[in-house]
Amino acid sequence: MPTLLPESAPITHPAALSAAAVLSAQAPAAWPQVAAYLDALFYALDNGHSFIYVSAEEAENLQQAAPIVGAAGAFAPLILQGKRLFLGRLWQLEQDIAADFWRLANAPVAPVDSAAAAACLQAWFADKDSQGQQTAAALALLQPLMLINGGPGTGKTTTVANLLALLCQNSVAANQGLPRIGLAAPTGKAAAHMAQALQLALLRLQGLPEATQTHLQALQGQTVHRLLGLYPPQLQSRFHARNPLPLDILVVDEASMLDLSLLKSLLHALRSGCRLILLGDENQLPAVGAGDVLAALAQLTRISSALAAQLAALLPQTRFDIDDAAPPLAANVATLTVSRRFDDKSGIGHLAKAVVAGQGEAALAAFTDFSPELQWMSPTQTPWPLLYQRQAAYWQAVAQQDAAAAFASLKHIMVLAAWRQDAAAFNQGYRRYLAQQGHGSEGRWFAGQVLMVTQNDYGTALYNGDIGIVLPQGEGLAAYFSDGERCRHISLSRLPEHDTAFAITVHKSQGSEYDEVWLLPPSGSEDAAALFDRALLYTAITRARNHFVFWGEPAQLQAAIARNSPRRSGLRLALAHCAAQAPSL
Repeated sequence: MPTLLPESAPITHPAALSAAAVLSAQAPAAWPQVAAYLDALFYALDNGHSFIYVSAEEAENLQQAAPIVGAAGAFAPLILQGKRLFLGRLWQLEQDIAADFWRLANAPVAPVDSAAAAACLQAWFADKDSQGQQTAAALALLQPLMLINGGPGTGKTTTVANLLALLCQNSVAANQGLPRIGLAAPTGKAAAHMAQALQLALLRLQGLPEATQTHLQALQGQTVHRLLGLYPPQLQSRFHARNPLPLDILVVDEASMLDLSLLKSLLHALRSGCRLILLGDENQLPAVGAGDVLAALAQLTRISSALAAQLAALLPQTRFDIDDAAPPLAANVATLTVSRRFDDKSGIGHLAKAVVAGQGEAALAAFTDFSPELQWMSPTQTPWPLLYQRQAAYWQAVAQQDAAAAFASLKHIMVLAAWRQDAAAFNQGYRRYLAQQGHGSEGRWFAGQVLMVTQNDYGTALYNGDIGIVLPQGEGLAAYFSDGERCRHISLSRLPEHDTAFAITVHKSQGSEYDEVWLLPPSGSEDAAALFDRALLYTAITRARNHFVFWGEPAQLQAAIARNSPRRSGLRLALAHCAAQAPSL
């Protein structure tokens, strides 16, 4: 609820202090009215929020604080929209993003060969649990913008593989040739994972023309930064509104990881008529930077009567709820709910559902009902001997200098930490234990050391989040990296900034899956505990395929489930404004 801020509160945020120096000098008369809010705005931004709420009385006072505060649409350092107070650039970012979404969503699409598409939709989604995927593919076939939302194993990749095949066939039938397709994700790891999963899904498709099959199998994933040509130090995109990406279709996985700045750059680089297909899970962690795009876009699918008529030609046996007064982009969202990875007998699935629903008691009960798939471990127990035992296949591969086997074994188990400092402490402790076992008693690097790149390096084509393994090479050591198909090595002296990564943060694990996951809850201050919330816990749990171990107390788990921390975003409001400005669309 809006609360009055104390006018005498000191400014402590570094960016707020810099802004205060400029604003107080440029607008000394208005400055006293806004001074109390600057710190709160920048600290809110640090936590991913686009705005802060103010009371009705505060809003009335702030309306008199021109030129520092302006109304929606004004060019001012701060924007007041109702009881929402924005930093001006955050307000403009969300307006630009909403306008681009609206532009892309309302671009014309090529006519669809309904008979051919209907036959493929029927054949490729024949399974009784595939109706949601079938509907998502049909909606995406008819519209240039689509969000396919769903948890692990719900078939997002299968849906998009079938959709791309449909779009290729429709384009060829219309004598337009095969479409130019891009695959991207916020991190290199997520991009590689998407490309691999897509290729596996394409192998299951029957009856594709050879040219279409070859075209789709040649697709490779890349980071959004690399797609856009965002290179340091300026980080100015090579592609933008005046030089759009040469694509007809773009698929972006792990869309929850896109912050507002990167999303704006991406949308600006897409020409009207380019199809954009976003894949993501609204329950996962949002971006490290500001924004929560999936929370703003994800909603109940609602379609107009005109769209329903088009869908009827593709899916004649399916009935749809029609709403000609639906919210903006409600027809551009499909949420998949049937998980093939986590069925009714899956403890991980039950636990994930309980966390999303905020049901702490049900989550605790799952550890009893689904043991040993779900397991408690006391935080007082030393974890390193058990981890070393569980990594036996990995250390055997290291001893045999088999890079491919070592990378495959890394997927068997991963330690995740809610807090970066806990990951670092775990890695230090495990390194000491490994030294006692004869691994890495001397030097900075040792055979079997797992690394994570923490800074993009375009010279070595290594990117933030890439995982490497140190292995013998000649008479020394080298760092090996895998793209899922082949391994390459580089000299240790050429490594960009990196950390030891036997344990990584939950944020860094997004886009990855492991057979077994251990989660370390925060061990530090109340501030660290406050970051351990429902979204972080859900993200950690759903990285595990078969086994999840919580290294903490039941009370910590329940506290995280009770702690729901949605981000404040003006994107949905901005989309509503776009819709209101274009009522005829």
